[in-house]
Amino acid sequence: MPVSFKTDILPLFTPTDIQHMKGMGVKLNDYAYMSAAAGGKVMTCGPFPDHAHARAVYSSLTGDCKPQMPMGGPYWSPDQLKTYQQWMDDGFQP
Repeated sequence: MPVSFKTDILPLFTPTDIQHMKGMGVKLNDYAYMSAAAGGKVMTCGPFPDHAHARAVYSSLTGDCKPQMPMGGPYWSPDQLKTYQQWMDDGFQP
C-alpha cells in the first residue's frame, strides 16, 4: 500500500515543527503545498528539478540542507526518513 501524506507523513511532524516552519513560509501540514510538482529552490535548499517543497523538507530532515530539521532535534530516525522517501517514491499520495 502506498505511503499517504495524511496517515503516514503528517503525523511525523509535531505541532512545533509545523508552527516553526510556517513562519519560514513552509507549510508542513498542507498537502497541496507539500506535493506541488514545481521545481525550484526553497529556503536555502535546491534547486530541485521537481517537487521542490517536498524535496527541500526531506533534505532538511536528512541534514543535507542546513539547518537540519527539526531545529535542535531530536532528528528523524532512519525509519521515519525511509517512510518520507517512500512517500516521494510512491508519487506523493494524499
